[in-house]
Amino acid sequence: MSAVMEYSTGIDASALNEIGQGGEGRVFEFIDQPETIYKEFHFSRQHPPNLHALKQLVALPESCSEPERAYIESRTVWPRTVVTDHGRARGYLMRRIPDRFFRQHGLKKRPMNVLCAWDYLSMRNSYISNPRLCSEIPQPSAVQITDLIVDLANTVSLLHRHDVVIGDISGRNLAWTDQPTWHVLLIDCDSFRVRGSGSVNYPKQTPDWEDPAVQNSRTNQQSDIYKLGIAAYRAVWAATVQQPPNDLASRPPPQGVPAALPSLVARSTGARGRPSAAEWVQGLTGPSTPEPAPTAPSRNKPATRKQLATEEPKRPTIQMRSTTPNN
Repeated sequence: MSAVMEYSTGIDASALNEIGQGGEGRVFEFIDQPETIYKEFHFSRQHPPNLHALKQLVALPESCSEPERAYIESRTVWPRTVVTDHGRARGYLMRRIPDRFFRQHGLKKRPMNVLCAWDYLSMRNSYISNPRLCSEIPQPSAVQITDLIVDLANTVSLLHRHDVVIGDISGRNLAWTDQPTWHVLLIDCDSFRVRGSGSVNYPKQTPDWEDPAVQNSRTNQQSDIYKLGIAAYRAVWAATVQQPPNDLASRPPPQGVPAALPSLVARSTGARGRPSAAEWVQGLTGPSTPEPAPTAPSRNKPATRKQLATEEPKRPTIQMRSTTPNN
C-alpha cells in the first residue's frame, strides 16, 4: 500500500462504517476490510493537521531495522498511510486494535466490551470489590504489573532512539493484555512527533498527567519519562490520579516489585536528572532485582508454545545511554 492516498480515488465512503469519534476526528472501519481503520480529522482552519508531520510518522519505520519494525508494529497502532484531500491531510489508515486488548466489564446485567486501558490498573481497587460489577479484565500480580512497566519502558526507549516524542501518554491511550504475554499497546499515535518537528495536531496533555516542567504543551522526551514514572506509580500502588509522594524513593516497594522502582519513579517525576527509558529497563531487569512474589495465574487460557513463537516479536536490543533524554 502506498504511503500517501488521495481520498477521492482511494477511499470509498460507502464502504465506511463509523465506530467512534473524539476531539480530533472520527474513526471508521472498512466494511469489506474490518482490520483496517481510517481516522479522519475534524477540519480546522485555525489548526489544520500538519501534513509534513504525519508523513514523517508514516515514513519513520523505514529507518528502523526489521526486528525494530516488527516490535513497533506489535506495540503500537502506527499510522500506515496518509490520506490527503487536495493537498491537505484528511486522515490516515492504521491497523485495528487486536481483540486480545478487550474484555467484558461493567454492570452485571449489561457488561460491555471495553479496552483494557491503563486506567483499569490504577483504578482496580474501585471496581474489584463492587458487587454490582462483573469484570473479565485480568488482575495482574505485582510481578506482572512490573512486566507491563518494563514492556512500556522498552517501547519508549526504542521510540526515543529514533527521535520520537510520544507526547500525550495517559491512562486512556495505553492498552495492555496478558495474551500471549503481558505487554502494552500505544494508541492515538498521531499525537507522536519526530523530535525537532511539529506535531500532527495541536499539542496537548491529558489532565492529571501534565508534566509541570512543560511550557505551552510542548512535550518532549523528558516529559515522556515523567509520564512513564506516573504510569508506573499509579499501576503499582493503584493510585487513581495521585502524584508520587516526596519521600517515595526512601520507601520500600511492595512485595514482588524490584527495589529500584521507587527511585526510578521519584527521579522521573522530579524536576531534573530524569533517567532514560533504557535505564528503566535496566533498573527493573538487572541483577539487583529481588526474588519475585508468587505470580497469580491469568484467568484466560494460556498461550501455546507455537503462539508464543509466532505472535510475540522479540524485543530489539536497546543501546544504553548515560545521558538524560533530549528535548
